[in-house]
Amino acid sequence: VSQIIVNTQMAVYGSMALAGIGVAMKISMVTNTVSLGLAQGVQPLFGYCIGAGNWKRYREILKMSLSYAVGLSIVLTGLSYWFMTELVEIFLSDSEAISYAIDFADILLSTSFLFGLFFVLLCALQAMGAGRASLIINISRQGLIYVPAVFMLQLILGVTGLVWAQPVADILSLLMTVWLYRKECLQRQAVV
Repeated sequence: VSQIIVNTQMAVYGSMALAGIGVAMKISMVTNTVSLGLAQGVQPLFGYCIGAGNWKRYREILKMSLSYAVGLSIVLTGLSYWFMTELVEIFLSDSEAISYAIDFADILLSTSFLFGLFFVLLCALQAMGAGRASLIINISRQGLIYVPAVFMLQLILGVTGLVWAQPVADILSLLMTVWLYRKECLQRQAVV
């Protein structure tokens, strides 16, 4: 639904802007999907530790997975910036569309280095059985925070405001995730 809204709003600025945002989103999805995959891979380990009440082991796995996930996010974001023009030109040949895609990818990648932290903490919450908190975070990142940000930032910044809505939603969702994660840990009396 959020992508339909963004695409509808972006279409107002023309087909080249619409093509540009599509490619920019694909570039930022590289870091997103790899980080999500790593986080989902360690989620069962979190669950085993939580089920066994082995909080020492849980903290070790959390530290290791956060280190790998954040490092991987930073490296993938850096590579995406480094090879941005080449990546964009794989999908586009029109100079206006390429310009839009590069500008939009610059904005979207501004928070992609945080994806590892976000997804590991989100999967840790899910492993703790904090379904309500996880649902709130997921609905907020692509809905409750993102959709209003799209309209508000578009009014203020125009076409770039549409794109800045995602980094704003990413940062606010990460802050919410950290807060809910800490709250859940305190409830479980497991300071992590």
